[in-house]
Amino acid sequence: MTAPFALRKLVIAAALAGAMLFGSLSPTNAFLDKTRFIAHLGVAYFCFHHWVLRPYEQGAFAAGAPHRTATIVKGGLALLFAWHEVNVAKKVADHSSDPLLRKLDGSLGVLTSSFGSIGQKLKSGQFDPKDVTSLTAITGAFKNQAAAGGADIKDVPVAVPGT
Repeated sequence: MTAPFALRKLVIAAALAGAMLFGSLSPTNAFLDKTRFIAHLGVAYFCFHHWVLRPYEQGAFAAGAPHRTATIVKGGLALLFAWHEVNVAKKVADHSSDPLLRKLDGSLGVLTSSFGSIGQKLKSGQFDPKDVTSLTAITGAFKNQAAAGGADIKDVPVAVPGT
């Protein structure tokens, strides 16, 4: 056995032992909790803002609007995708020890249930302007609460599956 080969073998063994040791330790925080949390909520906000709120403000959900049913169904699909993203963000917050994420975790339940229930209604073609108005108020309040804690949630453009 040559010296470089033996040294390489020793380095690989040490790296594997180190990986096993560090892999078995549980960190106090998950890796990049706040970043992941904000990214998932940014995607959810993007879906709501661009596929529901903007068409609603432009009158695309109004009776007699061209392609109204398709727009409502797309809005429903976008809200269900947003519901998924909020659930992922909630899981990140649940497993985090960050105080801000713990504080925001309680508010995510209302946001999740709103996205899910209104998304189901829109997906089935039912539209009530009060739903969009209440969802706008809920997302705005949550966004303000997060911003007050130092987590600014912004639109994160993403293609919504099925639209």
